[in-house]
Amino acid sequence: MFKHIRSTVEKGNVILGYISGLGILLMGLMLFYEVVCRYFFRSPTIWAQEMSIYLFMWTMLAGGAYTLQQGKHVRIDLVIEHLSKRTQQILEMVTSVAGMLFCAVITWQAYEMIRSSIGYNKVSATLLRIPMWIPQMALLLGFALLTFQFAIIIIDRYMSVFAKGTEEEGKQC
Repeated sequence: MFKHIRSTVEKGNVILGYISGLGILLMGLMLFYEVVCRYFFRSPTIWAQEMSIYLFMWTMLAGGAYTLQQGKHVRIDLVIEHLSKRTQQILEMVTSVAGMLFCAVITWQAYEMIRSSIGYNKVSATLLRIPMWIPQMALLLGFALLTFQFAIIIIDRYMSVFAKGTEEEGKQC
C-alpha cells in the first residue's frame, strides 16, 4: 500500500513540477504583455499584475513538493557531509519530521483560512474581485503535498536505517 501511495504522490509531484515550469513561462509572457501595453501603447492592463502574483504563488507552492522529492531544496551540509551515511539518514529523518509537522500545521491553517474566505465571501480588493479562496488554495495544496513528501522521506530513511534485512538504501533527498 505504501508503494501505491508513494507512486501516486511522486507522480503528482512530477506533474505539478512541470505545471510549475509552464506557470513560470506563462507569468513571464503576462508580464511582457503588461510592459508592452504600458510603455508602448500607454494602456496598462488591469489584470496582469494581480494574475502574475497569484500565478507566482501557485507556481512556487505547487513546485515545492517536486523540488523536495528531487532533493533540490537549499540545505547546509558543511557538517553533515562529514558524518557517516547512517547518521546522515537519521539526521535527515529527524529534520524531515520537523518539516512535516510544520507543513501539516500550515496545511491545517490554510484549510481554516479557505473556510473563512468562503464563509465570508472574501474577494480581492481589485477590479477583478477574484474569490480569495482560489489563490489561498495554493497554500493548502502546496503544503499538503510537502507534508506527504516529508512522510515519504521519513519512511524511506526509517527503512534504510532501522529495517533489518533490506538491501535497498533510501532514496537520496
